[in-house]
Amino acid sequence: MDLLDWFGRFHPALVHFPIGILVVGVIMQFIAYRKPTLNLDKAVSNLYLIGFVAAFVAAFAGWMLAQEGGYQADTIFWHRWLGILMVVLAFGLYWNSRKNEVNHKTMRWGGIALVLGLMYTGHLGGEMTHGPEYLLESAPDFVKKLASYEEGANYTVLSDPDSVRIYDDLLRPVLETKCWTCHDDNLTKGGLNMSSEEMLLEGGRNGSVIEGTAEESEIFKRVTMDPARRKYMPPKGTPLSYQEVKLLEWWIETGASFDKRVTGVEVPENIQAILLARHELDTKPKTFLEKTKVELVPEEVMMSIAAEGFSIKPIAMNSNFVDVQWKGIDSLSVDKAAAALAEASTQIAWLDMGNANLSDAGMMHLSKLENLVRLKVDNNPVTDAGVKHLENLKHLESLNLYSTKISDISADYLTGLKSLKKLFVWQTDFGSDAAEKLQSSIPGLEVVQGYTFAQPAQ
Repeated sequence: MDLLDWFGRFHPALVHFPIGILVVGVIMQFIAYRKPTLNLDKAVSNLYLIGFVAAFVAAFAGWMLAQEGGYQADTIFWHRWLGILMVVLAFGLYWNSRKNEVNHKTMRWGGIALVLGLMYTGHLGGEMTHGPEYLLESAPDFVKKLASYEEGANYTVLSDPDSVRIYDDLLRPVLETKCWTCHDDNLTKGGLNMSSEEMLLEGGRNGSVIEGTAEESEIFKRVTMDPARRKYMPPKGTPLSYQEVKLLEWWIETGASFDKRVTGVEVPENIQAILLARHELDTKPKTFLEKTKVELVPEEVMMSIAAEGFSIKPIAMNSNFVDVQWKGIDSLSVDKAAAALAEASTQIAWLDMGNANLSDAGMMHLSKLENLVRLKVDNNPVTDAGVKHLENLKHLESLNLYSTKISDISADYLTGLKSLKKLFVWQTDFGSDAAEKLQSSIPGLEVVQGYTFAQPAQ
């Protein structure tokens, strides 16, 4: 960096002095016009002279600063040339104020133009430093409405994890609010443009995003270093909160992808809590029944099933899945009655037919209950042939075959039930070898074969 470049960086410090001097000059000019007896003409002329010289120096410093680049082309163009125009106008007012016969009309309109020009030129400078929406962020509501400014656009309530993209929906709004002021199409400090996905990953002149490794990524280093250090980001304004830093870290650790959705990656518990707090987004793993939607069981179907000897009720409030239990009416044939369950084949999630004298023929009807999750057929004369009918119940998680007539053969029929978590085979001929074989096919399966009680000490 040479001397002129260094001098250019004094522009923000230099520019405010001439603005104040020139505004005071305009005010005194109007006072001098209204009250000529105060003899303020000389003071006005001197103020315009000082303001002109100071404005010239500030404009020159600004010109040098602009050579560094990183500013939006249209904004810097108008800021630069309007600044030069203000210098020329200040000189014109000074020159006119020195005349023996001052043209007061020209001076009045020139003074008004100077003040308005200084305000707008300064506003453009503020936009380049603080962002295009800086003025509106804290404006009264009626001003925001007139300007069609949408406050809080960076916060949204999200309800469907399947549709939520990690970058677009969670991280990008944070970067827009906290980082784009200095790093977007309008201003690319350090050569970093975060509004461009490609340039965000490249990281500007100081370092790129290291996909999968947050601690080695420059952007993460900058927002987590000691705020007292010169390179800490953002250097002013509201820093990233703890939650926002953790979202940035999570995005980088999951590959810094712009396409991945929340459901496509592992969501650690701390991130689950953050998403729930910030976006009311529940990302805890959902059960099959929580994720699956079915139609309500028609009233006539419920009455038909009840007439066959079953009780039927919802498994929970606001759920269309039902819990069905055999009521044990001896005069009714359970195998025949089981056929009626097919009318609610998609809605029956829990089925209890324990102690119902259910045979293999009745088990055949249960194969149609495609969303069955919990099945109890304990204390029935069911054999391996009956278990074979359950092969297609892919969502079955709990199966109670306690005190039935099954054997090791049933293990072959159950190996395809990958959702199975618990199997009760106590008081059956289903042995330990069959249990181990089944557990090797279904990771995490618990096979309950009975309980051994310790013998009392002799």
